[in-house]
Amino acid sequence: MSNLKRHREAAGITQAELADRAGVSRQLVGAVEAGRNLPRVDAAVTLAAALGVTVERLFPAVLPPCDVKTGATPTEGSLVRASRVGDQIVTAPTNSGIGGWTTADGVIESGALTEFGNHGDGLVVVGCEPGLDVLERILRESGTAAMWVMGSSAAAIEALTNERAHAAVVHGPALSTPTDALDVTRVRLASWQVGLAAAPDAGPGWLAEAVSGGVPVVQREEGAGVQKAFEKVAGVDTPGPRARGHLEAAERAVFASMPAVTIEPAALAAGAVFAPLDVHEVEIWLANRWIGERFVQHALNTLVSSQFQLRLEAVGGYDLSASGSRVA
Repeated sequence: MSNLKRHREAAGITQAELADRAGVSRQLVGAVEAGRNLPRVDAAVTLAAALGVTVERLFPAVLPPCDVKTGATPTEGSLVRASRVGDQIVTAPTNSGIGGWTTADGVIESGALTEFGNHGDGLVVVGCEPGLDVLERILRESGTAAMWVMGSSAAAIEALTNERAHAAVVHGPALSTPTDALDVTRVRLASWQVGLAAAPDAGPGWLAEAVSGGVPVVQREEGAGVQKAFEKVAGVDTPGPRARGHLEAAERAVFASMPAVTIEPAALAAGAVFAPLDVHEVEIWLANRWIGERFVQHALNTLVSSQFQLRLEAVGGYDLSASGSRVA
């Protein structure tokens, strides 16, 4: 697989213009970009020279796909969502739940990804903000590939550090400066309250029981910002199942009648009652090596669009003031 299309588009030229510069046919350029042809060495050299990149950058060695969050090889035969970060194909399992089934981009066969269609390069972002689903949907509706993968702030930073994602969503009461290993641009997304959700008919003492360890509580994975906020207030080991995300936790609170650690927007969306514990700032950390890519710029423009913000405002619980602004 080549990076020819991505580098050509970054250069702002057509297939015909690239073919003319490199002294090859436009049909060859189209075939290489579609993955139907691997050019001879001399053609590869002239194509790379025309775009001002190395042959190795334009035609990288094929790397086996890996899971976005863990870096592990996906299970043989599994249906996955997929995208590319640099030269690495990254995948995430397809999910099923109350909202339906996630569309798969391909299947793992003989350790490689067999794609169901050409969905192109797009933003890969890891985080536990449900609004990222809205961002992905808007980008895909406009013809730009995108993939949101659910994960805690800790998992998101780990994926970003190891170049399995273009961006990470991080939240907390006081966000620290990224480590020296991360060269990122910080963009404010929103702020929201973190706390506990419960079924609408929960008794008046449900919150006291939840923070004192008197009843099981649906919790999040270790490293999640909301989980840290809950543990700080509870101060005791509390039994209970783990939810994969904020919305799943809030839905469990309603349907299983068990208090759950989540955020206010998710509680409102699920029809739960909510008790706040803290306020968290939410940021997107974008790796600077990708900041010039068109799909990244499209995502940044979408964050400040009325189309995106009106959808979050309709949910409730979001403070979107200064959303899309750079954080010093």
